[in-house]
Amino acid sequence: MTWLEQEIARNQKRIDKINANPDSTKIKANKLLYELERDLRIAQLEAWKTGNKPLINSDHLPPLVYALGGIGIDSMGAADRTMLATEYFNVLRSNNFPDDACDRTIVIIALCVSKNFPPPNFVIATSFACPMECVSPKAIGEYFNMPVFHIDTTLEITDAGLTYVTDQLGEMIEFAEAKVPGIKYSEERLLYALEYDTIAHNCAKEIHKLRKRVPCPLAGQDAFRLPRIPSMYPDPKKGAEYWKQFSEEMQERAEKGYGVLPDEKLRFLWAVTGPFYFNPFDILAKRGVAVPALQFGVMSRWFGAEYGLFGDEKEYGRKLKPLEELARFLNGNTWAGVGHRWVDSTVNMAKDLKCDGIIYFLQLGCSASGGVSRLVAEKAERELGIPTLMLEGRQLDPFYKSQQESEEEMNAFIDLCLEKKKSKSK
Repeated sequence: MTWLEQEIARNQKRIDKINANPDSTKIKANKLLYELERDLRIAQLEAWKTGNKPLINSDHLPPLVYALGGIGIDSMGAADRTMLATEYFNVLRSNNFPDDACDRTIVIIALCVSKNFPPPNFVIATSFACPMECVSPKAIGEYFNMPVFHIDTTLEITDAGLTYVTDQLGEMIEFAEAKVPGIKYSEERLLYALEYDTIAHNCAKEIHKLRKRVPCPLAGQDAFRLPRIPSMYPDPKKGAEYWKQFSEEMQERAEKGYGVLPDEKLRFLWAVTGPFYFNPFDILAKRGVAVPALQFGVMSRWFGAEYGLFGDEKEYGRKLKPLEELARFLNGNTWAGVGHRWVDSTVNMAKDLKCDGIIYFLQLGCSASGGVSRLVAEKAERELGIPTLMLEGRQLDPFYKSQQESEEEMNAFIDLCLEKKKSKSK
C-alpha cells in the first residue's frame, strides 16, 4: 500500500469515527476537512495511475496549478503528514541525498524515490520561502527527468517587484503548455480558484479577530494546522465551505464566551514549525497555556493580521489582475524577504494576540528562520517585555531530540512566564 492509499484510509477512518461518535469539544468543520484531504489523495492517486491529468507541485501556487488544469502535489504538506519519517531518512541516505536539511524539504524526495508518492509531471520551483523549498522540487524534477521552471521572487514589496514576478508567471505558462502534455492555461479557471480562495481568506481574517479573545476559542492543535487554501483541492468551492464552517463555529464559540481553556493562565505564540512525532499542545494546555496562533512565513497575510492577500486593494492602491494576485502571494512570504520582515511580523503578531511568550522552534536546517531567531527574541523582550524559548529540534525525527527533553524545556519556560506575569501584576 502506497503512502497515498494509507492517507485515503486514514482520513476515511477519521470521518467514520466522527459519524459514529461526534466529539462536542472538537471543531465540527474538521469532518469536512478530512473529506477534502481524502478527496485530494484520491485525485492524486488516480492521476498518478492513469495519467488523466498532469501532476504539478502546488505548495506555492495552488490557484495557478488549478488554472493549468493540473492536480496539485502538496509536496511539503505531504512530508509533514508522515509524522515519523525514520524509513524515509534511510531512503535518503541510501540514495546519497543529504539528511540534515529541514525535514519537510527532504522527506518528500524520499517519498517520491520510494514510489510512495507521485513525482510531479511539471515542477514549479520558487524562492517563495526558503532555499531548500526551492532546491528540493528541483532535485525531484532532475531525478525523474521532469520539466522544471524557476520563478525568482523579490526581497521587498514594490510595484517593480510585482511586475517582475508577474512577467515570469506569464513565461512559465508558455513553457508549461509547450513542455507538458495536458497542461492548458485558463484564466476563467484561475478566476474561479481565486474567487473561493478569497472567500477563505476573508474567513481567515475573521478567525484571527476571534482568537484575540481571552479565553481563546481555538485550541493550540487547531492553530498549529497549516492552512490549506481552497484551490489546493480538486473542488475549491468545497474548500471554501470548510473555511466558512470553521469561521462560523469560531464566531459561535465567541458569542457563547466559550474558551478551550476556561482557566487560561498564559498564551504563547508558536513560531516556525514544531515536532510532529508528539503533540506539545496537550502539554501546554494541561498547564493552562493557550496557543492562539502559529507564526510562519505567510501567516500574517493569510489571516490578514498585517497585510492583505487575495482581493486586497490597499497595498498597491488598485485591484490586481489575476496573475498579479499570484505574484503578490509569491512576494509576500516573510521567510523569502529581508530579515526585518520576518522579525517584525513575528513580534507584531505576539503583540496583537497579547502573548506572554514565544516558543520559537529551531528546526535543524532552517536557514530562513533560524538565522534571525535571536533578533526576534531580542525585539520581543525589548518592545513587549516577553521571553522567547528557543526549542531546538526536528519535525519528523524523534531520535534527534526526545519528547521528554522538549517537555522539560517547555515546563521550565512556563514556570518562567508565570513568575514574570505574577511580578508584573504586583
